[in-house]
Amino acid sequence: MPSAPCWSWSSALLLGSLCACGESVPPVATDLAARLEAAREAIRADTCFRERPDGAGCEWGDFAYDPGAFAMRHDSGEAILVIDDFPTLPLRALRYQNRLRGYFRADAQGRLEPVPFSWRLPATLHRTLQSFATPDFLPAEQLRTLAAPLGETYPSQVMESVGHGSFVFSLLVETNPHQPLVLLDTLRFTTFAPEEFCDGSGTPESMERLRAKASVVAEGVRGLMAAHGVRYVNLSSGVTLASVRQDWSASCEGPLPDDRVLRAKLDAYAPIYAALFNTPGVFTAQAAIDVASPEDNPFDSASEAFPNRLRVGFFTVLESGLDAEGRGAHANLGGWPGQANVDLYVNTGVLPQRPFEYSRTPLLQVDAFGVDIFPITRATTSWVAPLALSRFIHARSAYFAGQELSDALIRQVMERMTPPRCEDLPGSVCVYQDPLLHGQTEAVRLGYRPREYTAP
Repeated sequence: MPSAPCWSWSSALLLGSLCACGESVPPVATDLAARLEAAREAIRADTCFRERPDGAGCEWGDFAYDPGAFAMRHDSGEAILVIDDFPTLPLRALRYQNRLRGYFRADAQGRLEPVPFSWRLPATLHRTLQSFATPDFLPAEQLRTLAAPLGETYPSQVMESVGHGSFVFSLLVETNPHQPLVLLDTLRFTTFAPEEFCDGSGTPESMERLRAKASVVAEGVRGLMAAHGVRYVNLSSGVTLASVRQDWSASCEGPLPDDRVLRAKLDAYAPIYAALFNTPGVFTAQAAIDVASPEDNPFDSASEAFPNRLRVGFFTVLESGLDAEGRGAHANLGGWPGQANVDLYVNTGVLPQRPFEYSRTPLLQVDAFGVDIFPITRATTSWVAPLALSRFIHARSAYFAGQELSDALIRQVMERMTPPRCEDLPGSVCVYQDPLLHGQTEAVRLGYRPREYTAP
């Protein structure tokens, strides 16, 4: 049975210097082989963990994340806002720090503020990863020979890339090489409005205070989007009546309020979700869930109030048989969750049971150090929302280049993604899509990655 959404709950060559669309991509640096060999030698020479398993013999350092280090030779000017669990910046983000426009969190007043952060790492590891964070995008496949030495020399650092937001980041960063990224830690009342949330009185005044705090956050989200050129949002998370109950039990004292009060607290999130799903010219891909009811899942249900939001589900087959528009035999494709809760199903190309057999075009994530890619091993809507977002960016760039991303254009792009040409599906809309099979991502279109995956 398919997994529930995660939130409710690893030698390919660079393909040419000119893509079919006429855009040039940066050639492989002539000294890359020499740089990789020097990096491997430095890594293997770092014996601190072999001499002392606890790392006491390492040359450690605290290396601050600097938003001013942002540098992209090929910048589309259309950033991706990733809203997810980011208690820290994951280690894999170090290799892509020149792509990060900022790392933010809502404070106790609801204001979105930059998060000061430093990686504490062995100095050789930091120097190695930082040296490949270059303005010219270097695909992870080009750095694959670093993967084994890094994993063998720094095994405990691998865990510093574990985390829901880190995995979502790993699915977006290589697939969209010309998009900057903005990272925003989870927006939950328990983090920026604990006092207001834990007021169990249920009075209109208490709910107004909670909604006022949400409005401050929503205003901050829209300001963040405008300041950093955000045109795309990935939301592999959400809030429901069930999650509000869980948040109360984990963070508040006193008896659990009745569902009337909890639903009012849930509804108080409305300004934030309006900012995410109905900001002009901003498209959001959201991980779909199995909706209990519109009252319990107001931000996961179909709504005319959320015109710029696409709810994403998944199916998992090795050979979908679908063409580039999604036409084909759909009866046996399945999909999770049910069609009433999904606007688009995308194929992972990876079977969810061990040994996780995968197709020639599987959904790929970046390794813990950002120096290799490999197929995912778990099917969740959290992991396919980034794929749908990547497909949206591809369709927008391939067919509508040079046009400003307006609400009208968002609707055109979404229709390109799910054209009305499948007569056997409701409304004839081709909601089943296999974008990876047809190379419908920017990494492939621009020539940074071959369509078919080559394992190490």
